Amino acid sequence: MNLILTPFLWFKREFIPFRTLDRYLFFDFFKTFIGTLIMLTSMIVIYKFTDVMKYLVSSKVNQSHVYLHVLYSLPSMVDQVVAPALMFSVCFVIGQFSVNKELVAMMVAGVSFIRIITPILFFGIAMWLIMTFFGQTVVIPANKKAQIEFSIMAKGSNRLIDFVYQLHIKGKKGFYYVYWIDEKENTVKGGFNYIEITPDGYPTYTVSSQKAKYIPNPHSWVLYDAEEVRFNENLELVSRTKYAEKTYDFPEDLAYFSKPVRNPEEMNFFELADEIESRITKGIPFRNVIVQQHMAFAMPLMSFVVVTLGALAGAITKRSAGVASLGLTIAVVLLYYILNSTAKTLAENGALPIWIGMWITPVIFTYAAYFLYRRMNI
Repeated sequence: MNLILTPFLWFKREFIPFRTLDRYLFFDFFKTFIGTLIMLTSMIVIYKFTDVMKYLVSSKVNQSHVYLHVLYSLPSMVDQVVAPALMFSVCFVIGQFSVNKELVAMMVAGVSFIRIITPILFFGIAMWLIMTFFGQTVVIPANKKAQIEFSIMAKGSNRLIDFVYQLHIKGKKGFYYVYWIDEKENTVKGGFNYIEITPDGYPTYTVSSQKAKYIPNPHSWVLYDAEEVRFNENLELVSRTKYAEKTYDFPEDLAYFSKPVRNPEEMNFFELADEIESRITKGIPFRNVIVQQHMAFAMPLMSFVVVTLGALAGAITKRSAGVASLGLTIAVVLLYYILNSTAKTLAENGALPIWIGMWITPVIFTYAAYFLYRRMNI
């Protein structure tokens, strides 16, 4: 019991109430972080607005969709800049303390370097958990709404988007081949073909038509100019019948074909699990969905990694803290994204096991921080 309580008792002794030294360092860091976060987010908002400004002129739909698209994209922008803002802030503040010899004075007074930066490290861990929760509950739902607004804008500019053309897909009881979908009319045009398969893998009947209309209520499909071919258990032809119009109760609805593959980056952890099951049913590869499941927790870990590296890098800063912090932030964040993106691609393509591909980058950077700390004489 004492072993379990020891960390909590230490935390209470050291940080409750907050000491003057902790308040001085942490709030200086926190103010810099908030200011940097706002500045970087504002820059991305300006870039995003200029990128979609063409829709204000060319789109025939209400211009409010352009502004809503930018608004719904805001949480994603914040999510993108949190790690760079953390890295720059901690590196800048610790660097200032190092350049001004305040860091040396603290350690001469008997406070270890690890104890000095502990509040910032705790903040990094908290940001890992916060950004994981923020990504799942705020960023992903907002991204979905942003994509809807973008689709409306794009279609208003006469651009093809969400367009399904010549799709072959597996259903619950058989296989479909559809030509193209007119969502406004709930209709598949140019060709609709279906073959029903028994659990043993044998066809029972096939049907083909020039056009198929989906009726939501009651759930049914109306096929026009259809030809139905039925087989017996020996795969012998039983009948071949043509219909000008016939209704079928296929299990799938129009959305099953109009959006056969959803973007994993627009789904939360639970939706990703459902998507894996859906893709297995449809016979669609789902490795990238499993990768995204790991990504949901591995990517926010970058918040803690950059805080750790930033604190250590700031401690050895000997020149202008601002210039050094900016250079280190760009280098570390860029390298992190490059390695993580490469490992993700390898994992999606099967060149690396998924768990290695998604966790190797934070592990490498965490080890780099530990190695740097062991080499430093602090």
